[in-house]
Amino acid sequence: MTRPSIAFLGLGSALPERVRTSADPIFDRIREAARAQGLSEASLFYGNREHRCLAPDESLASLTAKAGRAALEDAGVRPEQVDRLYGYVSVSEFVSPNALYQVHRELGLGSHALVVPVQADFGNFVMGTVLAWEAMLAGHSERALVAVGAGWTRNVDYAQGHAFGIGDGAGAAVLGAGERLVLVDYAADTFSDEYGAMTMRSRPEAGFTTPVYGLEPSRGVQAFLNTGMEGPPRLVERLLRKHGLTGDDITLVSHQATRKLLDHWNEKIRPREYLHTLEDCGNMVIASIPVTLARHHRELRTKYLVLFGIGIGAHQVALLVRV
Repeated sequence: MTRPSIAFLGLGSALPERVRTSADPIFDRIREAARAQGLSEASLFYGNREHRCLAPDESLASLTAKAGRAALEDAGVRPEQVDRLYGYVSVSEFVSPNALYQVHRELGLGSHALVVPVQADFGNFVMGTVLAWEAMLAGHSERALVAVGAGWTRNVDYAQGHAFGIGDGAGAAVLGAGERLVLVDYAADTFSDEYGAMTMRSRPEAGFTTPVYGLEPSRGVQAFLNTGMEGPPRLVERLLRKHGLTGDDITLVSHQATRKLLDHWNEKIRPREYLHTLEDCGNMVIASIPVTLARHHRELRTKYLVLFGIGIGAHQVALLVRV
């Protein structure tokens, strides 16, 4: 029995209007630490000149809905035709439920549309796409929307290196039967021994009662340098080898935390093309991949595309797409 071809039918993104440059004084402590400490967390995150920030009264869920609306329009799909909504809004207004339900409401999706929050920071978009694809192959869904929004500029400690370049944004994709941008296969790895190395939690010891992201001092940098840097090339190579492909056959779109990772992955994977939005959008955490796709999907010049996300927990997932 031939499997149906499930594809990205439309893509959309939305960015806040407010722009913050990398020269902003809010990053002065990080720059000082990078100069003074040698190899440290502060020295690992660099490569963007600016990024977007939500205004204090701006809704992340509404921004995510805007991206979803753009994806629906790009696909020519009406809201009532969507039967699944996958994705995540991070950091959400409540611990539970996730604000993905507000996205459902603002988009005007029907009550028949199942909402599936995918709590897998930072790989939410790729994982949500895989879950939507599997539901379609099982015959339980015809059209799905995957929508993710990141508002982490509100949830980082600007004394910590990873905060440099964190940007806000949202991206979305519509999936359904199609013949362009067809999903082919995926591969995933889980490194649960890194559980707790990187966390989003309240940090009263540092004066934060709301959730703030952090690399735990004893393990976070080590996880970044080991599985964070070296795991994705191994995972992508495994997926490509399974299909008789090499880096020269693909365009790569990945997690975009820092230029250090992008340069390393580019050297190891050696894709024909490597697309990103790091320079002008920064690290949009869970939204970088769909925002990059929405910007560049009509310019793809290779036969295959690989998306890979990584996340705390830890997990990594790579998705092979036929252009």
